[in-house]
Amino acid sequence: MNFVCRCSLVDLMVEMDRILRPEGTVVIRDSPEAIERVARIANAVRWTATIHEKEQESHGPQKILVATKNFWTLTSASH
Repeated sequence: MNFVCRCSLVDLMVEMDRILRPEGTVVIRDSPEAIERVARIANAVRWTATIHEKEQESHGPQKILVATKNFWTLTSASH
C-alpha cells in the first residue's frame, strides 16, 4: 500500500513558529488562495505578515508572503 501522510497547514505553521526565532522572517510563494490561508494563520500566531505580487517576469498566478515572528514582551501589571 502507498500511503501519503500530509500534515495540516496549521500544524506546519505551528512547527515553523516553534523553530523560528523572534524577529525571524519567512518568505512563502504560492497560489493566492494558499497565501491567504497562510496569512490568516500567521496573524493568529502574532506574526507580522505582508502579501506582495510576484515579479512581472514570473508566470502563473502566485503571490509572495513575507512574515516576521514578533518578539513577545509581557506588559507589567499596574499596582
